[in-house]
Amino acid sequence: MKNYNCIIVDDETLAQELIEAHLAKIPNVNIVARCHTAMEAMSILNNTPIDIMFLDIEMPDITGIEFLKFLDKPPLTILTTAYSEYAIESYELNVIDYLLKPIRFDRFFKAITKAFSILKDTIDRSIIENKIVEEDYIFVKSDYKAVKISFNELIYAESMQKYVKFHLKNKTVMSLMSLTSLDEILPTSNFFRCQKSFIVNLTKIESIDGNLLIMVNGAKVPVSKTLKSKLVGLIDKNNLL
Repeated sequence: MKNYNCIIVDDETLAQELIEAHLAKIPNVNIVARCHTAMEAMSILNNTPIDIMFLDIEMPDITGIEFLKFLDKPPLTILTTAYSEYAIESYELNVIDYLLKPIRFDRFFKAITKAFSILKDTIDRSIIENKIVEEDYIFVKSDYKAVKISFNELIYAESMQKYVKFHLKNKTVMSLMSLTSLDEILPTSNFFRCQKSFIVNLTKIESIDGNLLIMVNGAKVPVSKTLKSKLVGLIDKNNLL
């Protein structure tokens, strides 16, 4: 679980200290600052990524609710106040929770657990979206043409002096490039440079015979003795080898 940055915004020092004491019991939380005014908090928000903000409502100059309305992209916010009459207005601002002072730890824990859950869902959704948009092909120059190389079709790539030969499911493609530059492009989740002159698609390995990788097209690709154990570790997901 990642660490989450928090700020405490409250004009009362004792209230700040109580929230800080509650947070001390919870792992994965980093208190970036304790602010007595909204203006202090604004300075922090403008310069530091904040995940969770504990925000008092009754403060001098500008209230917590007014401050929250002013922010374009506020962090997840948990309001803290001694007054219950603000509850309806606060929920219209999509706050995570509304805690009445003095704040009991059980209520505090429920609120921050909810915030953690939202943050985790946001991170997981971002990872999924990134995987969806991640490209699964490249275009290379070959015979004065741009040729598409689909990663799923690529069985292995072979260095041939100044060229790379792509061994695909139904054809081969030659392109003027180095194997090292290709190695930097291919996703490490599926491709492995098993020897100075070869990069293999791990999902296209049929078997391993000594220091030879038998690929799905019947080709035999050498694997370096020093890299074989690493390769086996990558393909042996269940520790059966």
